[in-house]
Amino acid sequence: MERYFIDLMLEHMHRGNRIGHTFNKQAWTDMLTVFNAKFGSQYDKDVLKSRYTNLWKQFNDVKNLLSQSGFSWDESREMIVADDYVWDAYLKVHPDARPYRTKTVLNFNDLCFIYGYTTADGRYSRSSHDIDFDDEIQAANMGDAMGSSAPSHNERPRTEWTASMDQYFVELLLDQIIKGNKTENTFNKQAWTDMLSSFNAKFGPQHGKRVLRHRYKKLLKYCSEMKVILKQNGFSWDEPQQMIVGDNDVWDAYIKVHPQARAYRMKTLPNYNDLVLIFGDATEDGVDTNLHQAKDHEVDISGIKTGEGKGSQTLASSDRTRTYWTPPMDRYLIDLLLDQVHRGNKLGQTFISQAWIDMVASFNVKFQSLHDKDVLKNRYKHLRRMYNDIKSLLENNGFSWDETREMITAEDHVWDAYTKVNCILFLI
Repeated sequence: MERYFIDLMLEHMHRGNRIGHTFNKQAWTDMLTVFNAKFGSQYDKDVLKSRYTNLWKQFNDVKNLLSQSGFSWDESREMIVADDYVWDAYLKVHPDARPYRTKTVLNFNDLCFIYGYTTADGRYSRSSHDIDFDDEIQAANMGDAMGSSAPSHNERPRTEWTASMDQYFVELLLDQIIKGNKTENTFNKQAWTDMLSSFNAKFGPQHGKRVLRHRYKKLLKYCSEMKVILKQNGFSWDEPQQMIVGDNDVWDAYIKVHPQARAYRMKTLPNYNDLVLIFGDATEDGVDTNLHQAKDHEVDISGIKTGEGKGSQTLASSDRTRTYWTPPMDRYLIDLLLDQVHRGNKLGQTFISQAWIDMVASFNVKFQSLHDKDVLKNRYKHLRRMYNDIKSLLENNGFSWDETREMITAEDHVWDAYTKVNCILFLI
């Protein structure tokens, strides 16, 4: 329900139906009508407006925390992270922030679209050259992000990217390519020095090489992910609008499988064709194109029992670390598995050796981890067991699949009778 509500708000922002810090009357009416039709409910506007306010508070809480020294955003786990001593010191003064020490904040990047960027008249005006929130998050660690908030005394200033800055940076990159200063997927040291000198001469001396390199990687990510989408049937590049276009049913079907692609439904990239020339084959080689979000943070039960894997979050145990699987990790693994199935690399109930090698390499690049094949194979087996258990349940009378809530449903008496005999299913 929350995910659907957020999608409705994003759609109305795209339509320009936001006034000040909320939506116009017709937008609320339209969202309520569609929402009630989707979930068979009879809510009034106050219910959606209350949820809007609660999400806004959550957004501000997270933003405030990330503005403090020592806190940063973990994109893989979708939560705020910091050393224990940082949390302990902060919570002594701000005890209300305690839930965020372990809280997974799903949909946070979308909340940044909704609550973080409005112009004076309240209309949604965020495009590819505006501030990217994931850039702001990087600022917590790097000090180079594209945020607009004022730096504290111990932080480096942040760069707010504009259309003219992007255009000039792209021209510098193209010029260095013409000069033969691009090697494989990046530029030589002198090229970065020259580009930085020219960039600072035009926009001010406060920028460092890391700022340009970070923007370079960000543009590579945009170009790569757009290129993936444009390879799918039904999508095309609209040069006048400088964005990807497709029929609503095409977008809906694609986003259902690749939720991260939602941002590109309304994203413009004025320099896309130039970026294709700049990055070339780099957009085909292992670049992060994870085009999200499951419903709950789930710990791998099998991993806890066996103590296997090398996780992004570990517990001290006997002799091996344990992998804590997050919704984005599961989503990305499933995308990798689907890709290998489409390539014909699945034999029987498993995949060929090269498929596992490729998946491990992509997974480790995505999550900056050092997992081996056994970790992914264990999770694959766990997901297969979960699938078989659910399939078995759905074969029994009284059980059905609720696509909206993505869960098994049945009357209480049906559950009670079944779980008396099969209580192990509660472990899923």
